[in-house]
Amino acid sequence: MVRRDLNNYSDGVLSMRHDAIFLLYPTCNSYDDEFGAFDHNQNPITVDDALVQAKIAELEAAEPLRLLRQQRNQLLQQSDWRMVSDYPGANQTEWQTYRQALRDITTQTPSLDENGNLTGITWPTPPTD
Repeated sequence: MVRRDLNNYSDGVLSMRHDAIFLLYPTCNSYDDEFGAFDHNQNPITVDDALVQAKIAELEAAEPLRLLRQQRNQLLQQSDWRMVSDYPGANQTEWQTYRQALRDITTQTPSLDENGNLTGITWPTPPTD
């Protein structure tokens, strides 16, 4: 049986199905493709497949923006140290502009290619040191 963290779709549609079930049925504590869904007392939960398919479609539609935010957050985290008051570089204003462009990147409309990579995004260029 599986109980997992949500929003990690590297293993494909099956995990997205599991996430959809856990999101739709908050009392679901475990799920197995063969045996079904169960609450914390191991009582079976009836899963409506039409609802699950609709939730999967919703998650699939949200996936490009989720990945965009994930990559954006990594880039912000990598440049956090440049925002401290004792940053030695003379280009802190350029880094502030870059970081704002990263925050604004979610106004773009990302999509995924056949390999699951983000497309349709113009990433800002980080300043040189």
